[in-house]
Amino acid sequence: MPNKLINILDRLALPSNRSIYLSIFRMYVAFHILKKILLQWNITDILYQKTLVATTSTSYFGYLNLDYFRNHLNITVYIFMILAVLYAFGIGKQITGILLFTGVQIFQRMNEFILNGGDNLLVFLLLYTMLADSYKYFSFKPLAYKSDTLKKIINTITNLGIICIMMHLCLIYFISAIHKIHADVWFNGVATYYTFASERFGGTKYNKYLVQSGVFVTVTTYFTLLWELSFCFLVWVKKVRIYLLLGGALLHLGIYVFMMIHDFQILYIMVYGFFFTDDELKSYYNKFKAKFSRRKKIIPANPLIVQTEAGM
Repeated sequence: MPNKLINILDRLALPSNRSIYLSIFRMYVAFHILKKILLQWNITDILYQKTLVATTSTSYFGYLNLDYFRNHLNITVYIFMILAVLYAFGIGKQITGILLFTGVQIFQRMNEFILNGGDNLLVFLLLYTMLADSYKYFSFKPLAYKSDTLKKIINTITNLGIICIMMHLCLIYFISAIHKIHADVWFNGVATYYTFASERFGGTKYNKYLVQSGVFVTVTTYFTLLWELSFCFLVWVKKVRIYLLLGGALLHLGIYVFMMIHDFQILYIMVYGFFFTDDELKSYYNKFKAKFSRRKKIIPANPLIVQTEAGM
């Protein structure tokens, strides 16, 4: 048993085999945060000002007074945006990651009534990655290690963070499915009907026609249940992983389009990239590049030149 534990720790201390996507995901998280700020730009005062929002808490971590940030809201927003930009370009490394995580916590605590599942997941994603080495790619300068011991520590933190992200997503889907099973509308296969029939979730003009199909309602309801239940088991099987993730992407995009729940669907889809290693991503990229090159149209010769050469 001690030898197995040592082997596991030694493997965790190796450089991550998901460094490419970790760097890509770092940039996306920064974009996601900036997008939320810009979408709330015209209603920031309404959402976060002390005089307009009743909150359940006035402090966080015991020493961060939220009233101070509410009274200096504009400065807080600008600093938050700057931190997101710095994080995207890898400036400040882990220090910026810690500050950005703290900033997200401050904003979420200033108004807890507007939070959703994506906001909750975002906090954990930043928690798992704020100390990780996500700067090998797409940053101004890779992370420099002063010693081999520090390098092993950062590698271990990075690998554990990625494992936590994947396990956390599996738990989200599995627990969501367990709760759905205990709801009559899901158990009886009619949940899609009540969702699509609601005016709040009427994302397209086709919703009212789709709910008239019993086959569509039953299939989409049970597909969602079965997919969420099986995700945490099948996602580790390489032969079916890509099909499972494509099904999840279609599910989230369907929610985005037909139900108008826009805030966090793409965030969930982006987490899927962690289930592929760097070598797998490179392989997919090379295959795509090869197919694109084969399908690339050949520029036809100038007919005037052809005729001139024929005449000569």
